[in-house]
Amino acid sequence: MDSLLIQKVYSEVKGALSAIYKKRKRMLFFQKIMWLITGMYFVLMLLNMGVNYFPNSENYFSTFFKQFQATQNNPYANIYPIVGLVVLLYPTTYIFTQAFQKFKLKETETISKMVQLLFPKVQFTQNAAAPVKEIAKSKLFAWVKTNSPIYSYGQIRSSINENSINIADIGIVEENISNKFLGTLMRVPILNMLVVLYQYVLKNVFTNKSADNVYYTFRGMFCWLSFKKKLNGHTIILTNNQSVKLDRLSSFKFTNEHKINLEDPRFTNQFLVYSTDQVEARYVLSVALMERIVALKEKFNQPILLSFQDQQMYLAVKNDNGLFSFPSGKLDTVKIIEELANDIETALDITKALKL
Repeated sequence: MDSLLIQKVYSEVKGALSAIYKKRKRMLFFQKIMWLITGMYFVLMLLNMGVNYFPNSENYFSTFFKQFQATQNNPYANIYPIVGLVVLLYPTTYIFTQAFQKFKLKETETISKMVQLLFPKVQFTQNAAAPVKEIAKSKLFAWVKTNSPIYSYGQIRSSINENSINIADIGIVEENISNKFLGTLMRVPILNMLVVLYQYVLKNVFTNKSADNVYYTFRGMFCWLSFKKKLNGHTIILTNNQSVKLDRLSSFKFTNEHKINLEDPRFTNQFLVYSTDQVEARYVLSVALMERIVALKEKFNQPILLSFQDQQMYLAVKNDNGLFSFPSGKLDTVKIIEELANDIETALDITKALKL
């Protein structure tokens, strides 16, 4: 990307970036305070419930909490803490939602301006529906179904040499092993409150992410484009780690797949390959293509996933902040423009980079 263009775009949006940083800093501070107070309230509720298991104990804490135990004279005393929690959460949630909406509106307006200035020839839509069918067809996400919660933060469409490429910024909440385990714990009394403390309180208190990014199992870029080779099955390339293997095996959706062992150590150290046809997988993944995939991962500097099937290629690039959202930290720097330009330009050049 031309450095002069990047500098020009930066000068156009510098003021907006500074305003967004200040708004987000206030919003994240309020997010932490709101959830910290809520967390403390949950702890007090847990202690209040714990008093029931020690009815004969006499100390300051038991005396304090016993006033919230139901008695014949005050049968509704144990409801007071719940009412107090609702009263606490309603105004704080309303204020936070209003602040968050204003921040996101300013962010989306600035992102749109940056994309249009950097890439005037692409079609950029921020209110596009999430490409649910394409995500499900890609088979990149073991637990995704057509009714899984999938969110879209913008989409680019571009045609290069008669080959269209679609790039979407998505957030996915999968019912994977981790979420299923947490769901099971939510059915156990007392433990369910500890899960709420961890999942909805501690995560929000100790993170620098916006609230809409905290719960995704995948957040980042998702691309799809035509693949010239005709394939009868599918070949999937995933990040090489144990959680990916476990999710793949335990979903029971891909029993016709086989793990493919390839000879390139640089590639196999970073990726797992599953395919319905070993011969077809080796036909798709030539030595040259494996080298280009490793180079593509290095260029993105983020974990990547790919799949090939039905004359389509799918690519997902993990990015905890999202493609069309700003990262945490200072924003009034030209590096923000450079990173956005690099990610979009790299995605637009996939066909050239992989020589498809």
